[in-house]
Amino acid sequence: MTSIERILQTHGPMMSSKLASVLRQDEGLSINTASQKVSRDRSILRVKGFYTSGQSFCYLANHQTDPNFFEQIIASLEEHGRKYWYCLNAIKMSGGILSSKYLECYTNYPVLPLRSHIPFKDVLQKFIDNNILIRSEGYYLLMPKFNQTILNFSQYTTLEMIKDDILSNFNSLTRNIGLVSYYTGQKFAEFGKFTWGFKGVCPINSLKANGKLGFVLADLLFGHKVHEKDIRFFIDKIKTIQSFNNASKVIPFLLVDDLEPKAFEVLKKNGVVVGFIKELFGQKYADTLKDLVTVLNNAGASLKTEPNKYLDLIQELKKYNSGLANNIKGTLFEFLIAHLHSIKANNSIDLGREIFENNKRHEIDVLAIYNDKVVFAECKATKAKVDNGLIEKWKGEKIPAFRQWANKQETWRNKKLEFEYWATSGFEDEAEKILCSLSKSATSIKVSYYNGQDIRNKAVEAKNKKLKEAVDNYFLNSNI
Repeated sequence: MTSIERILQTHGPMMSSKLASVLRQDEGLSINTASQKVSRDRSILRVKGFYTSGQSFCYLANHQTDPNFFEQIIASLEEHGRKYWYCLNAIKMSGGILSSKYLECYTNYPVLPLRSHIPFKDVLQKFIDNNILIRSEGYYLLMPKFNQTILNFSQYTTLEMIKDDILSNFNSLTRNIGLVSYYTGQKFAEFGKFTWGFKGVCPINSLKANGKLGFVLADLLFGHKVHEKDIRFFIDKIKTIQSFNNASKVIPFLLVDDLEPKAFEVLKKNGVVVGFIKELFGQKYADTLKDLVTVLNNAGASLKTEPNKYLDLIQELKKYNSGLANNIKGTLFEFLIAHLHSIKANNSIDLGREIFENNKRHEIDVLAIYNDKVVFAECKATKAKVDNGLIEKWKGEKIPAFRQWANKQETWRNKKLEFEYWATSGFEDEAEKILCSLSKSATSIKVSYYNGQDIRNKAVEAKNKKLKEAVDNYFLNSNI
């Protein structure tokens, strides 16, 4: 073991500058010699490319098993690489997954070329190269070893649809009261080389300067409690664009639903308009969204304790927000299938579970665990029939990945594996042939598939009036 390894083993991970300082004291070296020795040592691991003065975060392989290791990386970036810290903090506060469009909003990093700044996509690639992030289909995820929670892709994408809906409603509100010119409101728009959740031209006279109109700029933090450090990105973005020569005047809004008092105080101090969802759009709208997020965050438990809660929310959404109700039909259909299983499943129900197998991310729509079996259900609530391409992917990629993952679960060794495909609009002829053949030929597993009529029959068997009405009037409607 080298002297540098011994220092890290004793004191834990640290910045290269601190490591050089400790080495200097231990061996009586000059600071330059100690720094060179650290930079040339190949026996240690590093996170690099994000820190001021060319520093790196130094650690040993065994440090990666420490539950606090990721927090140490976060802390090192917050102190020595703040503009990159925003990226990881944004993904962390969103539960370990964030789409590209929202990540661009939640950082204080330019998305257009700016002198002395690395392009934003290159910054994110650095996180991937350092094995901190994974990029998958337009989303950035924390590496599984850094995320202490179980990823739920369905939950996150639904939450994002809710956020998109809030931004659309903010556009309508500001347009209708004349705060922005009628056709200028844009979601995920660039201003001052940064991306904003909303941008609109403001015609108010007091915001005109040097013959230029002002702007309304807004970002949205929703679905989790917002702390003081979580709003720093927004304040820094505002300060940066206001520092430009001949900068346009702006009205900055931060839209929130749950804000801690210290964060509120800091925002007001910095001249930011805090837009609480309930104040902007009404208590009923805010309560419905809050209930929906609560159900999403506790899907399995909710189906056990309040199985009709999501059915009540469907009625509320259809009444007060039909657009959102239509957009999240896919997620609520997963609730329906989970509900049908929860009537019989004795152990647990999980929705939108993310797993990594065969070097790919796979989503389990519904996972139902019985005493004697484990059921993996694929759910499609689409107007079009499921085609053979989707079935081939399910057969050739998803089922093998799910089987491989299930075989690693010690408590499932004696349980039979079953795979189901539920589709509100049914299947194209070729797709149904594949499913029929797979169902008949499978021996070690069981394969079943259900169309709209089958779903209606299951709803009738459940003897739940609200469930039957939801199937007829919301999920199937004109599908049959």
